[in-house]
Amino acid sequence: MGKQNNAFQILKKMIDDHNHFVVISHIYTDGDALGAVMAFYHYLKSLGKKVEAIIPGSLPARYDFLKTRQAINRHSKSRLKKIIERADVILIVDISALERMDEWYAPVMASKAKKVCIDHHPDMCEQMDLKIIDVQRIATCEIVYDFFKTQGIEITDDMALALYTGILSDSGGFRFEGTSGKTLEIAAQLARKNIDPAWVYRQVYEYSNKNQLRFWGHVLAGLQSEGVIDWAVVSRETLQKFNVNIEELNGLIDIIRRDAAAQIFAMFVEKKNGEVMVGLRSKNGFDVGQLARRFGGGGHFHAAGFSSSLPLREVVQMTLEQIKQDQVLSPEE
Repeated sequence: MGKQNNAFQILKKMIDDHNHFVVISHIYTDGDALGAVMAFYHYLKSLGKKVEAIIPGSLPARYDFLKTRQAINRHSKSRLKKIIERADVILIVDISALERMDEWYAPVMASKAKKVCIDHHPDMCEQMDLKIIDVQRIATCEIVYDFFKTQGIEITDDMALALYTGILSDSGGFRFEGTSGKTLEIAAQLARKNIDPAWVYRQVYEYSNKNQLRFWGHVLAGLQSEGVIDWAVVSRETLQKFNVNIEELNGLIDIIRRDAAAQIFAMFVEKKNGEVMVGLRSKNGFDVGQLARRFGGGGHFHAAGFSSSLPLREVVQMTLEQIKQDQVLSPEE
């Protein structure tokens, strides 16, 4: 904790000494990424700093209650590129791999701004001026909370809502592996602000329409299994048929994960451009993070993913073959 506190102090001084900030996270965004971005956005605005929040791609409607559309991607892409170029400090949060900044990767890396990576994923952040990484945390928002608390920064209601949402989201409603006593303590502290936990839960986990539910039903009806492996395949034709976007897939793999008879879970999604996104989950001792890294991806022991430009059928085949070869068990298993 001493090393992390030192990093927090460096970050605090960096913030105190500069005025122009960019806060950015990953494409196909989620609650933890948005929570960390919005918490820093509100904090920096409260200091009178100039701050721009950027998320690659679209913003999921389920998180509109965080006021994301009023704060994120407010300008044209050409103007945002200039803002990145002229920034003093760029905060990169919950990124896992820098390439997940997508179209903003090149402008961010070319900027002369000081770059800070704050993440709970294994360290894949290169060329940073400061890295604050803690893989023991269930969410990046836990780390951001600790930064605020250790530096004596008041957490406003808006900041608390953002942080609570991020922790709720990445912990699967406080039920995933990695949820700790510390996680629950932080959530309890945040909930003492002007937050209704039941209401936040509904926004994050019960924000679905009938079309999305029918789509999920279609995918689940095609669920395939072999041994301890479950997997589902979503072609671009299926996405078109149900008129759903990638963001509406969030949470589906965690439903598949409920199968008590399986240990490893994969979901293959073919995007419009033919690229295949692979989401991986596991229970007990199966390390899907290691599996994802074999294919250029990343993530955690029990939750990871990667992308491939190979045809959908080939990606499914090579992934399943690798799972069968590996089935990597943790040391204690």
